[in-house]
Parts: sequence; C-alpha cells; structure tokens
Amino acid sequence: MTTLRFLLIGMLFSLLAVSVGHADNADQRILLSAGDIVVTGQDLRQELLLLSEPERTKTLAAPDQLKKFLNQIYQGKRMIAEAERLGLDQTPLGQAHLVAARRQALSAVLREHVRQQVEPTDFTALAREHYAVRRDEFQLPERFKAAHILKKVQCDCERDEQRRRIEQLRVRLQAGEDFAALAKAESEDTGSAAKGGDLGDWIKREDVVAPFAEALTKLNPGEVSDVVETQFGFHLIKLLDRQPARLQSFEEVQPSIEQHLRKTYVQEQLRKHALSYLPGADAKYDETAMEAFSRGQ
Repeated sequence: MTTLRFLLIGMLFSLLAVSVGHADNADQRILLSAGDIVVTGQDLRQELLLLSEPERTKTLAAPDQLKKFLNQIYQGKRMIAEAERLGLDQTPLGQAHLVAARRQALSAVLREHVRQQVEPTDFTALAREHYAVRRDEFQLPERFKAAHILKKVQCDCERDEQRRRIEQLRVRLQAGEDFAALAKAESEDTGSAAKGGDLGDWIKREDVVAPFAEALTKLNPGEVSDVVETQFGFHLIKLLDRQPARLQSFEEVQPSIEQHLRKTYVQEQLRKHALSYLPGADAKYDETAMEAFSRGQ
C-alpha cells in the first residue's frame, strides 16, 4: 500500500469518526507506542466504527487479534506522518486524492444515514405475494443420497478386465458382503472409497452423468444397481435415500424471500435518493468554457 494511500485512509478515519461524548480516560490512554507514534483508545474507537459488527467482535475477542489491529493503525499513522513530512499532502496529486477521499467518505456516511432513515414496509405481505407469483422458483427437484463402487477404464485395453472385476464384486454383494466394506477395499474412486463409497451430499439428476442418474431413479433405498457403464468406467450404485420433488412451503422460504426483498427495497431507495442529487432541469452548462478547458488539457 502506498504512502499516499495510507494518507487517504487516515483522512477517511478522521472524517468518519462520530461524536461519542467528551473524551474520557479510556480514549486518551495510549494502547501502543513506538518512537514518536502512538495509538490511543480514541484511534481504536474511530477505526472500530468502520468495521461490521462481526468484524468488531472478532477484533476484540482475542489479544492477538487486537494487537494485529493496533499494528495496522500504527502503520497507517506512521505512513501518514512520513507522507506529511515529505509534503505529499500538498502536491497537486495529493490534494486531488484528498478531495476525492473526502467526497467519497462523506457520501458513504450520507448513504448510511439514508439507509437508516428508510421507512419500514410490510415485507411479510410482499413475501407472500412473491411466493404466490413465483412458485416455480421454490420447487425442489428429486434428490438422492448414494454410494458407489468404481472400476476405472482409462483405455479400451482395460475395458474387459475392469468389467470382469466389477461383475465379481456384484456377485460378492449378492452373496451378502457389506457394500461399504467392499467399497473401501475395492473402489477406485479415491474421493469416496474411504467413506464406504458414500458420495456425501444430496445429489440431483443433473449433478451426475446420464447413465448414473438413470440408474439412481430405478432404485429403491437400500438397493444396489446392476453394473452401470459411464465415461469414467464401471459402477455399482447403492441408493441410500431419496427425496421426491416437492414445492417448498412458504414458511420454509419466507426468511430468504424477506431478506431478498428488504435488500432490493433498500437498494432501490438508495438509488432514488442518489438520483435526486444529480443536476436538475435548471442545470446550465457553459459549452464554450468546457471546450476551452478541453483544448487546454
């Protein structure tokens, strides 16, 4: 991060700090010092204002986290001091950046102020309307939990031998051997073999290749397929569980719908508010001055 960037950050911290009453002893206490640079409680309080609540909690939760944060504050203050010593804050570029930083900082504070002033609305009613109109969005497809044993086929020369091996495993399963134990010992899918062939999370038809999906749909929970050939090799597939396709109830999806609507509503209000600050119908442009300025650049 450049010296000038730290200078701008330091100004942002100063601009965004809010009044918290008269400075008390905690604000004036020096939390970190090195050389002629100090970090006070007030410095810390100001920077914490710029963090989200989870970030503040994490920062204050452990001494190591707080020390790391104080080091960052110290580094910024020291680089600001160096930039000022070099006179970078007085250069045209430095002045331009500082003006832009002030504009951006106060605009951000204004947006947050507007966000807090947004009138609440009945998002529950809006969520019910959204659910009724867009029910297709809340349709859950059929899902499966499955395990498999794989014998890979990497070339045509391996195909017959790997089919023979998978057929032998199928015979052993029919004779009563445990699927999970056999998968651990024989499956060539390194991702699932150690878990007894279990593929883990719920899967949908589109999550797997077509022959594998077709075999799944023909099984009942607990059943094992015939040998299934895919582009990866030969499989024996066991269906562990199945969830039929269904429409989620309004109660299931209400929180996510309301969260989405609230976010959209607030963003729209902020957008409208921002537009109100654009030049109005009475705006006048001096075309001659603009042209002269362009030529001068």
